[in-house]
This record gives sequence, structure tokens and C-alpha cells, in this order.
Amino acid sequence: MKQAVVVMKKVDCTMKKWEVQVGDAVQKGDLLCTVIVGAMNREVTSKYDGKVLEIAVAEGGEVPAGTVVCYLDAAEEAPVEAAPAASAAAGEKVAVLMPKTGSDSSTVKKWYKAVGDPVEQGEPLVSVSAGKMNRDVSSEYSGTLEEILVPEGQAAAAGDTLGFVQAAGAAAGGAAAGEEIAVKLPKVGANVATVKKWYKAEGDTVKQGEPLVSVAAGKMNTDVVSEYGGKLTKIVVAANGTAKLDDVLAYVESDGTGGSAKSAKKQKVIVIGGGPGGYVAAIRAAQLGADVTLVEMNKMGGTCLNVGCIPTKALLHSAELYAAAKNGADAGIIVNDIEINWPQVQANRVAVSTQLSTGVQGLLAANGAEVVEGKAEFTGPKTLRVTKKNGETEEMTADRIIIATGSIPSMPPIPGLAENENCIDSTGALTLEKLPKSMIIIGGGVIGIELACTYALFGTKVTIVEMMNRIMPVMDYELTLVAQKMMEDMGIEFCLETQVLGFEKSEAGAKVLTKLRSGEEKSFDAEKVLVAVGRRSNIATLNLEAAGIATERGHIIANDKLETNVPGVYAIGDCAGKIMLAHTASTMGEIAAENALGENGKYNERVCPSCVYMVPEFAYVGLNEEEAKAKNIAYKVGKFPLAANGKSVIMEETGGWIKILADAKTGKVLGVHILGARATDIIAEAAMAMQMNATVKDIIDTIHAHPTVAEAMKEAALAVEGRAIHFK
Repeated sequence: MKQAVVVMKKVDCTMKKWEVQVGDAVQKGDLLCTVIVGAMNREVTSKYDGKVLEIAVAEGGEVPAGTVVCYLDAAEEAPVEAAPAASAAAGEKVAVLMPKTGSDSSTVKKWYKAVGDPVEQGEPLVSVSAGKMNRDVSSEYSGTLEEILVPEGQAAAAGDTLGFVQAAGAAAGGAAAGEEIAVKLPKVGANVATVKKWYKAEGDTVKQGEPLVSVAAGKMNTDVVSEYGGKLTKIVVAANGTAKLDDVLAYVESDGTGGSAKSAKKQKVIVIGGGPGGYVAAIRAAQLGADVTLVEMNKMGGTCLNVGCIPTKALLHSAELYAAAKNGADAGIIVNDIEINWPQVQANRVAVSTQLSTGVQGLLAANGAEVVEGKAEFTGPKTLRVTKKNGETEEMTADRIIIATGSIPSMPPIPGLAENENCIDSTGALTLEKLPKSMIIIGGGVIGIELACTYALFGTKVTIVEMMNRIMPVMDYELTLVAQKMMEDMGIEFCLETQVLGFEKSEAGAKVLTKLRSGEEKSFDAEKVLVAVGRRSNIATLNLEAAGIATERGHIIANDKLETNVPGVYAIGDCAGKIMLAHTASTMGEIAAENALGENGKYNERVCPSCVYMVPEFAYVGLNEEEAKAKNIAYKVGKFPLAANGKSVIMEETGGWIKILADAKTGKVLGVHILGARATDIIAEAAMAMQMNATVKDIIDTIHAHPTVAEAMKEAALAVEGRAIHFK
């Protein structure tokens, strides 16, 4: 019977590629075509066995919602999979066989599950292909994937065994009526917990899933529920008593109800590193029901909370308050005898970091993740040796491991650098015992610029030495020139296209030897020299070779699912060679945790805002003009000066601009660049717009509150169409 294939019933799309042609035989699950939906590719598979009769939409053609794209000669209804001839006993190994594909042999394209993963009856295990035909092989039983015999890329004949599933069987995880079941203390954030209150007394009837007892570990309280229906026969640990992990709290006599294969075994996940990627991954994995251990060798929160994002902004906040106090006369605020209490500035920085780091520890405990302080190294693909601070070692094994070890400052091998204690990295720049009168910063990237602005506001004489012909190369060039001029007005000096030859000690503290663009050699003296030439992945101590984990150019190789080449091992954040930002690490942490526990998410950096916490703030998302030109994209530009924005005038922050790039034909937002007050907050609106494939008209049609800096976003969108209201 002729069957119509409709791709998207409610959404328009574009036909990208056909994998079949008229006359081809297809089976249920075979790939028919790929369509483009927004920014995503979507594969369309056949619901029927049959033959292709007609292709109705050519490649590149638009597919309005509900359009038929092809017709198949097929049965009226999709064939129903036959049920297994017999059930499998719990624990029985069941072979996963290569199906008939119309070819002598088929190739294993991808295993969706790794050894040890739980599987459900009917869930796809593996994708196989024969010629242009692709199909999924599903599990006939619920249970666990025990063994893979045919790896990806290898071929097998129809009927060959691809792997084995250990069946849970109908009775797996259950208990017979009258059987006595132990109720044990689960992981609740610590290895020891206190019994707070019993909700049931001995002899009481209980239902499956009903809370039996409340327990507490630190600030975390949780209820322990019964996995079985029946009767509470004995309480072992009374109220106010303590118990260790897996200690028996009570016994329940089963009535034959409850219990499941899913509750029989939690997936064990180990996260290496407690930064913004690692702790988020640990929390997300715990939310999904995994048994989670996080190993951290330093302070919880990683670089971001302790020596990066947070403490640098705490210093900048103090510097901005100092500058505001000095410059408040125009607004009627005059402060005499303003002083910098540098020890208190540093104490505030430490207090902010400590508060947030402590908060992360509390979140991990509240979600039931165990934290181990120590240094982890691989001893095998799924095994680790953790050396604790007291020198003791512990061997650990996991079903899944997520590597989130971050990055460290990169110090170039320039003569005299290592020997001079006045040459510091970004970590050292945060912990100076006194405020320096002068500082030379090597590197005009984000880290160097942020610290330059901070110390310049404090009154330090700052000089930036940069080898390239511009600063902040990832930012929009036009606005970067504006930003540089604003920094020069603050008293910051720039030496661009200048090569650093070496470092020497000097009476001031340190001397930097350089060669200028002209070829002339020149030296600079300062109390401190900050070397801020970038960061590198922190993977040297992991012993990745023992696990066979592949690396390149100093970082771990991970695909868009954050998988390494070793099944069950994931890498996220700075150590994975992707954009080195805390918020990207956190996003990767969520995706990796979800994928580790059975999801199929992908990490996409298409829309990823970047922020520079300078004076004023600088932020962008999407393409800049140089990138658009390189991609041969026809675009329009709209710019709006913050000097014409009421809120910016009130705040005396009028030097910046908002700049929007839009597709010349469709008006779709391609990139947004903001230099000015609140830029790092407003950029979220631009990121949301781009994520939703919005046009400048969508921004224009959105009512923006007044007076706000954010309403300048709408004005910039109007400027793209040549009709800004408050600027001509």
C-alpha cells in the first residue's frame, strides 16, 4: 500500500540530503533523508518495510510543515516487532544478533551503549549499516550490556553475535513474599549520618516508595524509602543513633510487591576536578541517580572561584568603589582623605571566594555527592589511584569518569623569567602583599586587560607589552580601538608589536628587555611584571597513558558528546581544548553527566557569549565583522552610542557602543558586540536572541524597559534598519 512520509508536522524545514532513491528497498529504521530544522540537522528514518516509490522534494528544497517528502510501497501499518519466544531468567546472558539487512555482511556503525550500561527492552543498542541502509538493533530484554564482541567499524554476517546483554528477567530485583529485606543507609553526602525520626513503628504496614525514616548528614536531610511493600519488622538504629554508609537501619518483610532492576545497581560516576565544570557535572549526575564521587586536589570551585573569575572581579569591585569615591564631585558626592586599605581589599577578596566555595561544598553534600580531597591519576581505563593530602592512597573504580581538571597559567621559556620573584602570573597578581606603584603586563589578552584596568584604578602605573598589532584579538576590532583609547585615558600605556627578549632584576623590582616594531631595543622597569600570555590544559599529572586516553597539542581529545576515545570516559572544560570559559565548562559538565547516564546530548559553541571585565565592560556573542567577511556573509551593521542612552548618562558611563551584525537578506542576528556599562549582563539578551535564531525585527518588537542600558540594544537593532530613534 502507498504510504506518505511526512517529516515535520508543525515546523518548516529544508531538505538537505536523500540517502535513498526511487526503487530502493527499505526496512523499518533505515535512514531515508536528512533535513535542516533551524540550525540543526535531523535524520528521518522509515517507519515501514517496503520500497521507495516517489521522492516529492528535491535536495535543497523548502519543506513547509506537513508536506509529504516521499511515498513508500509498504504495509498499511508499521510492522510490530515480534515478542521474544521465551523470557530470559535473571542473570542469563542473551546474545545480540546481527539482523538481516539484505547484504552478506553489515558494518557496526555505532554502539549507543557501553559495557556496564543498563538497557531497557526495545531500547536501541547498536546502529549497523549495509550500503546506504542503516538500522538500529534493539535489546529484546531489560538488563545490562555485559560484553561487546564486534566493535565499531567491523563487519559481521547476519546471525552473528554482536554482544551480550545480561537479562534482568521478570523477577530481577524483586523479593518473594515473606522474604526479609534489609533497609540500608544510602549515600547522603557523607559516610556517617544520624537517624532523626522514624515515620513507621515495628509492625506497621509499608508500601513501596513510602518514606520509612529521616536521616541527616551535616546540613542535608533526606528520607529513606522502602523499595518493597510489606511490614516493618525490626528497627536496628533508633532515633538519634548514627550509622555508616550501607549499614542496616531496619528490616522489612516483603509482601511480594516492589523492587526493580533499576534499583539494583546505581551507576558509579567519578568526577576529577571541582571547578565550574566538575562540580556541575557531579551535581547533575547525582540528580540523575548516580553514585557520585568528586576528587579535588586543591580548593573546591577550581580556578574560577579561587584564583580566576571571582577573585579578579572582587578586586575590580574594590577598585571601582575607590575610583567612584574619588570622582563623585560632579554628582554632588565629595569624599575627603580617601585611602586604600590593601589588607582589607585582600581580605574581602578571600571572603568572597570562601563564601562561594563553601556554597559549592554545601550543594554537593545536599545532592549526595561524596568529595575526596586528593590527586587522581589513571591506572587503567576505569580505575584511578587517588593520593590524599595525608599521603594515603586509595584505588577507585567507576562505570563512568568525567575529567574536569581545568587549566593553569602558561609561562613562556623567556630568559630570566623563572629566576625573578617579581615576575608573577595571574594567581600571583591576586595575592600581592602590597599595592605596587608600577606594573608591566606581558600580554594584551583578556586576563592582562582585566588586571590592567583593576590596578590602574587603584593608582598603579600600568604598561601593557603585546607582540601582536592589537589587543584582545577575539573582540570586534572597531570597538577594541575605542576600548584601547578609553584605557589610555585612564593612564595605561601600550607597546604593541613588541617582542619580549628577557627579564632582569632591577632596583625597582624587574626589568623587561624588549625589541620594538622599529627594531630598536628598549627596557622597561617596574615593581612587578605580570606575565599573562594565556593558559594551558592541566593534564600532566593524570597519567592518561595508563588509560589509553588520546591527547593532542596538550589537551584531551573529546567529541561533541564530550566523549574521549575510551568508552565511558569524558573530558570537559579547559582540559578538553575547547573555549576556556567557566560558563562553557559548566554547560559541558551538564551534557557530559547526562550522556554518561544514558542521554545523547551534544555540545555546541555556536552561541557562546564572552566577557571582558575591563573599564567599561566589553562583551560579545556570535560573529564580528572580520569573521563575517572571511565567511563571505553579506551583512548589515547597526550601531548605537551609549552617550545617547539615558541610564548611561545618569551613571556617567557614556563612552561605549552597542553594535549588531545581521544577515543582509533575512535580518537574522549574526553577532552582537557591547562596550559599556552592564555589557556583561546585557549580552545575555543577545545570546538568547541568537539561540532562538531571532531577527533584528524580533529585538525591535520586544518592549525594553526605560531607563535602562538594555534599551540601547533595541536602538542598535533599529539602526540596522537605518531608523534609530535617539541617534542620527
